[in-house]
Amino acid sequence: MKSITLLLLTLVLVVPPMSAEEEKSYLLTRDDISMKVHKYFESTSDESSSFAESFFSEGLEVYINDLHIKGKDEYLKRLDVIRNQMFKDIKFEELHVHTNYFSSEALLTKDQTFGEHQPNEQTIWTNAWGVFAGVGRTTGNKVSFRMHMDFRTSKGKVVEMLAFYDPAQMQAEMKALQATKN
Repeated sequence: MKSITLLLLTLVLVVPPMSAEEEKSYLLTRDDISMKVHKYFESTSDESSSFAESFFSEGLEVYINDLHIKGKDEYLKRLDVIRNQMFKDIKFEELHVHTNYFSSEALLTKDQTFGEHQPNEQTIWTNAWGVFAGVGRTTGNKVSFRMHMDFRTSKGKVVEMLAFYDPAQMQAEMKALQATKN
C-alpha cells in the first residue's frame, strides 16, 4: 500500500508538469536581445543613429500610442527629429528590460496559438519600462514621462515596435519647435 501511495504521489507531481512543458514560454533579462534593447536606449541618448540603423528591419512597423509609422527610414526620421531638434540631454531612467520567448503552444488569442500564427519561427517580444527624461531644445523645459515599449524581433532585427506614453510634453515641445520655423 505504501508503494502504491508513493507511486500515485509521484504521478500527481510529475505528470502535470510534463504536460505543461509543451506550453512553456520563458523570460530572460540578460540575453542578447535584452542587451540590444538596452543598447538601443543608450544609443538614443546620443545624436547618432548608427545603432538604430542596424537594430531595426527594413519592413519595421511602429505604433506609438495610436500613431502608425511604416518602415525603418520613416521611424529613423522621427527619431532624428526627437534627438537632434526637439530634445537634448536625453536619458532613460529606471529602465527595466526583459525578453519573452513564447512557446508555440502558448495562446496568442482565444482561438489561436503562437505556433499557428507563425509556424516557422518562435515569437519573441522584448518589453521595456522606464522614464524618458530630457531638456527641450526650443523651450529649455525639463521633460520627464513614464513609458512602456515592446519590440518584436525576427532573425535578429526588430520588425515591430509598440510605444505607450502620455504625449503631452513631447507635443508641446514639437509645437514650440514648429513655431520657430514659421
